[in-house]
Amino acid sequence: MLQLMQQYIPGFSGKPVSYRNYHAYQTTDRLYVIIPARTDQDSYYELAAITAYMQEAGFLRLAQPLLTTDGQIVTVYENTAYLVVEMPPPYPRSLNAHGAELAVFHQLGAGCPFAPDTLSSYGKWSELWTARLSQAERLYSNVYQKRPLVHEERFFLDTFHYVIGRTELAIQYLNETSNEFRFTDYDQPTTVFMKYQSELAETYVLPHSIIYDHPARDLAELVRTAFCKEETEDTEEFLQSYLQQRPLSVFGMRLLYARLIMPLHLFDQIEKGVTDKAYETLIMQQSKYEQRLAGLFESMHVDTHSLEIPILENYL
Repeated sequence: MLQLMQQYIPGFSGKPVSYRNYHAYQTTDRLYVIIPARTDQDSYYELAAITAYMQEAGFLRLAQPLLTTDGQIVTVYENTAYLVVEMPPPYPRSLNAHGAELAVFHQLGAGCPFAPDTLSSYGKWSELWTARLSQAERLYSNVYQKRPLVHEERFFLDTFHYVIGRTELAIQYLNETSNEFRFTDYDQPTTVFMKYQSELAETYVLPHSIIYDHPARDLAELVRTAFCKEETEDTEEFLQSYLQQRPLSVFGMRLLYARLIMPLHLFDQIEKGVTDKAYETLIMQQSKYEQRLAGLFESMHVDTHSLEIPILENYL
């Protein structure tokens, strides 16, 4: 790994350490983290521009991707592509409420002077969800033709119709939401995470999972995790502190709801494999997940009737 670092900083030397399970090097005043990367470089150049902007705008906890001596942002070392990021130096900081911290992050990101292309998923959810369903259906077809089957594979075959039904429902709800006219400036795309897991609660933020999308994406993924782990009390406090800073429009609320209808956590597991107990465990938890989803707007103190926000009982 030292040879890899020397492609970025000639003559580099540092102490090898581990940071969040990544290879890293510590120098006197800097920490360099080496992260496995995709081989396409365009999205990472956009990422470097975004992180530079965010740091200049005042979000100093965000690590910055480095360029190699020949201007490459991703380099291949022992047949694996890597991104190297430089951690900012430590500085005094008072932590705000987690939700408020995310609201500040979104507000800064919304002011980015350019619109990323390859990093953006804004307005593409329906297309992306359809593609993931098609991929899962191919897996279903392969498993269906397989003999003999283990218990976990039979369980997948028996329950996949549920995944299809929920996905189609989420896409229908999302497509109808595209006609919603009650939106605000807070609905413009901003810096978010692929799958937000409280990264902003950490002292430093690694940038490799940052993309450009609607802010409801981060809210939905944090809520999804809480629903799956039965940690809804902290989630209510999180949402309140966020919404005090950046209220959700009706359009934003409907995007939040659509994303939670979509069983992305089931797809994540299906794509990892269906031959262990994890998929079955998630399916067995779905009834509780749906009960919590049914109470989402009430916990947010949103009157869906007066605001004419469709809820699941209008569809089922």
